[in-house]
Amino acid sequence: MRVHIYHTNDIHSNYSFLKKVYCYLLKHKTENDFYFDSGDYNDLTSFLVQADKGISAMDLWLQCRPDAMALGNNEIDMEKEAVAKLAAENYPIICCNLTDAQNQPIEHLKSSLIIEKSGQRFLILAVAPYYGAHMRPNTYNLFFEMGDLRTQETFGCIRAELQKQKGNYDYCILLSHSGLKVDIEIRRQFPEIHLCLGGHTHNIYSEKGYSQSGRGERLGKITLEVIDNKIKEIENIQIELPEAENSYFDNLLAEKEAAANQILSQELAVLAELSFHPFAECELINFICDALRKQFKGDLAMMHHGIAEGALVRPVSLKSLLETFPSKLNPTIYPILGKHIKTAVQLSFDAEHIRESGVGAGFRGRVLGTLGFSSNVEITQSPLQIYIDGQLLQEDKEYLLITDDYLQRGTGYPSLKVENDKAKYDKWFIRDLVRHFLLDAEVFEQAKKRRRNPIS
Repeated sequence: MRVHIYHTNDIHSNYSFLKKVYCYLLKHKTENDFYFDSGDYNDLTSFLVQADKGISAMDLWLQCRPDAMALGNNEIDMEKEAVAKLAAENYPIICCNLTDAQNQPIEHLKSSLIIEKSGQRFLILAVAPYYGAHMRPNTYNLFFEMGDLRTQETFGCIRAELQKQKGNYDYCILLSHSGLKVDIEIRRQFPEIHLCLGGHTHNIYSEKGYSQSGRGERLGKITLEVIDNKIKEIENIQIELPEAENSYFDNLLAEKEAAANQILSQELAVLAELSFHPFAECELINFICDALRKQFKGDLAMMHHGIAEGALVRPVSLKSLLETFPSKLNPTIYPILGKHIKTAVQLSFDAEHIRESGVGAGFRGRVLGTLGFSSNVEITQSPLQIYIDGQLLQEDKEYLLITDDYLQRGTGYPSLKVENDKAKYDKWFIRDLVRHFLLDAEVFEQAKKRRRNPIS
């Protein structure tokens, strides 16, 4: 007897891809088969997710008749209340290394499942990200804890769950949103895990005992053969799904999107519209920088123009703010030497560099863009001179910079990078900051002040 295991990961609210998965599984998945997702099915850029904290999006996913989903960082970014609600309403999410920020279990969230198919007991467990690049521990909790959640150390939690379920299963499947390098180490340490279905690093990769299917790009398919109570993996492939049409799915999606639109499209009051340009000084980025400095207090504020997708225009709504500022990036404050600020400013004048894609963690824009500054900063390009509060920048002086975690990680402007433990993060996204200042006359007026000049 054969059991087919279908698998997705990192769909990131790509409902066109989900429709392909739905149509394929509708035709091929039997009661003897599994369908799993290894996390980041949701994306906070999606207005469908934002409207009701993932309920409508998860309802769409349920149409694919899934068996379990791991929690990715995007699900955890929805915060404790949303995760607890999904668990309480019996969406099949599982995780053995997620607690609240006080290290207490999340009510109704299961650490694992045991599902019987073909007379065999399958243990399904899942882990959310804890290790970052180079196996750095505790990487994500600076952000998770802002939503009252925390991931615990991966290997210890897996070990404890396997011990708890010892003798209760015949075959073990791990749904891991840890990334390929961490998954390799998990498989090395735990040979009793028969199959690891990965995610997070967006690899398309298959080998015996492992599958990861890109960024919502492929449908993984693993075929097991059960003979004389022994389970053997006989096939492990990645399926490139064909385009498909299904009126039921289309109508359900349209219904969910209409409801989300109604929630998010209510008009917000705003004092004025703000112009935008990705490669030149503009009112919108000036506004963001001045709002950052007014809210968080520091020596200067700085922002990459790639944070925005266009101008701030009426009507303004939660949906339009999400569309204009899709990136999930947080206000970030940290000390940095003047020489590193100067290097970044120089790079911001490089016409080729500022047109790069800007790809990086949390970034959902299309281009890096130049840099904008708070109104207490004056810059001349030739010769390069930078004044802060009327004083010439000192290269060996430490300044308190207010920006976002994108620049703090050195993305696009490497000289601005500092380690996470040197920075303080705010719970808001940049679009939340903009919303907060929509009626602040002082910040709107400051946005008109020019900060960059070509020559002295």
